[in-house]
Amino acid sequence: MRTFFTLLSLLLFTSVHAAIEPKTGISFPDKYMGSNLDSVGVRKIGPIKVYAVGKYSDTFLLKMNMGVTAEKIATSTAKAIRPRCGDKESVEEFEKCLIGGLPDGCGKGTKLAFVTGGGKLTICVNDKEVGQIKSGPLAKAFAGIYTDKNAVLTLEPVDE
Repeated sequence: MRTFFTLLSLLLFTSVHAAIEPKTGISFPDKYMGSNLDSVGVRKIGPIKVYAVGKYSDTFLLKMNMGVTAEKIATSTAKAIRPRCGDKESVEEFEKCLIGGLPDGCGKGTKLAFVTGGGKLTICVNDKEVGQIKSGPLAKAFAGIYTDKNAVLTLEPVDE
């Protein structure tokens, strides 16, 4: 019985903080991979809310709001990278890596993390690293998809 009350106390008094992306209702933890959540946004294609994004320092966490094929997410992301990156071989490697990391497609709820620091782009699917491309220009171009003047969405700061 004592164990039950200890467990109940832990559940009641342990708070997990998260921010909600308001257009999708998708939550993002305040901390991810050791960094604080800076901002959130939603990627829309017309009226369709495809995924929500949480930006953490040099990491972008995408959470799928709907399912798409691995090829669709990889080719559309590569298409957004190409005008920002002159390193064509790295863009092709990125596309192949992402497709390979999603053997069952990119279903609703899938988490994709892209770490852009250290002169490389690291790709994680559902918190498991699936690849790394050593290219500073690629990493910078990926970040630009969400942060430059031609970003595919608007990131809104989260309240502290």
